[in-house]
Amino acid sequence: MKLSIDMHSVLDDNKLLTLPNGERLNLPPNVRVMFEVEHLRYATLATVSRCGMIWFNEEVISTSMICQHNLDVLATVTFGADDEDFAAIASDVSKSKGRLDVQRQIVNILEPHFGPHGLVNIALAFAANSSHIMEFTPIRALNTLFALIKATIRNVLHFNARHADFPLTSDKVELYVVRRLLLDVIWSFAGDSQGQVRADLGEQLRKQSGVETPTMAIGASLIDYDVDVASAQWTSWQSRVPTIEVETHAIITADTVIPTIDTIRHQEVIYSWLAEHKPVILSGPPGSGKTMTLFSALRKLPDLEVVGLNFSSATTPELIFKTFEQYCEYRKTISGITLVPKQIGRWLVIFCDEINLPALDKYGTARVISFLRQLVESNGFWRTSDLSWVKLERIQFVGACNPPTDPGRVPLSNRFLRHAPVVMVDYPGEVSLKQVYGTFNRALLKVAPNLRGHWEALTDSMVAFYLASQKHFTPDMQAHYIYSPRELTRWSRGIFEAIKPLETLSLEGLVRVWAHEALRLFQDRLVAKAEKVWTDDLVNSVVSAHFPEVKLSEALVRPILFSNWTSRHYIPVDRDELRKYTRARLRVFYEEELDVQLVLFNDVLDHVLRIDRVFRQVQGHMLLIGISGGGKVSEFSVPNADWQDNPVPLRGLDEWPEYLPDQGIE
Repeated sequence: MKLSIDMHSVLDDNKLLTLPNGERLNLPPNVRVMFEVEHLRYATLATVSRCGMIWFNEEVISTSMICQHNLDVLATVTFGADDEDFAAIASDVSKSKGRLDVQRQIVNILEPHFGPHGLVNIALAFAANSSHIMEFTPIRALNTLFALIKATIRNVLHFNARHADFPLTSDKVELYVVRRLLLDVIWSFAGDSQGQVRADLGEQLRKQSGVETPTMAIGASLIDYDVDVASAQWTSWQSRVPTIEVETHAIITADTVIPTIDTIRHQEVIYSWLAEHKPVILSGPPGSGKTMTLFSALRKLPDLEVVGLNFSSATTPELIFKTFEQYCEYRKTISGITLVPKQIGRWLVIFCDEINLPALDKYGTARVISFLRQLVESNGFWRTSDLSWVKLERIQFVGACNPPTDPGRVPLSNRFLRHAPVVMVDYPGEVSLKQVYGTFNRALLKVAPNLRGHWEALTDSMVAFYLASQKHFTPDMQAHYIYSPRELTRWSRGIFEAIKPLETLSLEGLVRVWAHEALRLFQDRLVAKAEKVWTDDLVNSVVSAHFPEVKLSEALVRPILFSNWTSRHYIPVDRDELRKYTRARLRVFYEEELDVQLVLFNDVLDHVLRIDRVFRQVQGHMLLIGISGGGKVSEFSVPNADWQDNPVPLRGLDEWPEYLPDQGIE
């Protein structure tokens, strides 16, 4: 509202604008000022008294009006007129007329379902009473729906253009469009909800729509299926998931993506929105694979150049401008100044990671989000250097974020979200987890050929242990009780790093490594003794269930300690032997670093090994949690004594810019 305060003299009888430099400008008699705002929460009485006011409530534009308008546009405006694919396939007027006839045919098929008692209104009422990861608004849901309907029409037109001699018959078009409408409605109205909400909506549509649906197994949902455009028949997404094998080194590679039913169908719906140039947003809990899914989908499209931006609480529009300067160029055209990607013929997709982190200003506005809304809504911006309007061309935005209820997150404004389809990416289900980590475990056991037949038992035991721990320990108990598939990834990598250099390994040895990594990943964060005992018991029960032939007395005898301090390999160690080795190595350290000697009781040795284990891993970052004076720094110093570099204590983020350049990091 700083602008409105400065303009008080403009809005009243003076009609005079005073600039910051003292210059005064008169308002011409033919100029009027209009403000379009969401609310007047920060408006002053002086502003309100100087302006006429019109209130638009939600009933002014009803959902039926929005639907009818979009249907009219689909029936009257030639679809794909600005689409390069259509331009290459069908460029003459007669084919353009044929496309419009198909569009009208499809609109006639869809119209009954948008009636007062049609399936769209049934689904809209269901969605309004369901839970969503972001605030649900009918206008966003309908905008998302019509983007997917356009994708459905696009599929029909593409098929007919490629099969000009044998286009789809009217019956097949109707069958395909109606069946596809069910899926479009589910993704539009419940795509930002958990899987159970999507399944419930699908079940309701299946019962009330009168549309023939596939025979589904127990636990399956309608979005587990797609509709084939050529035959108009239901097809299972699971049948499209390829079984792949990866090389052993791919286990420790961060960009390795194993396709599952979740990633395949998420990518398909993302492609539909990208084709309509919608700013798609993926939201979900940490570690659910949002960024991986988006990057994997975008990098498969050859005509896109993807640029990733990491947002923070301090992100401003300047970050967007710097990206434009690096990857785009200004061009003068007949219609004005245009900003286009430097690579000819390719779209620039700007991926905004953690898009809901930018903090609000004192007026409740996240400036960078407001700027993104302007870019999406108006397709351009005013360049301050010469006050010229710059139009964007072949530039698109996508984003990913944690739920707005997480600490430090800011809910995105509805004015921005109405342009952006939102998809909730939840943690993978049991089937997907077994598919991903079964692939990893087959790869890691290549280094132990005698154990390759145990990959399935290894996978099932890991997934069972993970799901049981995730269900038992929740963030409601402790804020840091968050278990995501990242734990399973670290588990596979930990086992691989431990067994990779070994010449021989027994099944008992593999199970002992499995148990060690399980305890480090799942037990070390636990607070109460009873919780740790529960995890110990879970290790025993899972091993008994999945490795019945293993000698438990040999594989799971406690304590389970691994280290490479006494050997060149990461192998089991005896606690007394480790204590002797540690005392010998710390003699010089005591003299140079500490005034008093550490008492190496059992808990100290256990914590020291755990800290050292984290440091020696890829992305080995760590949180030491506990009360002040509990010995965290002292225990941290013990493994650090064996490292070449010393720790640098940084008390706040403001010290990072001074420290990182000294380490060669820019």
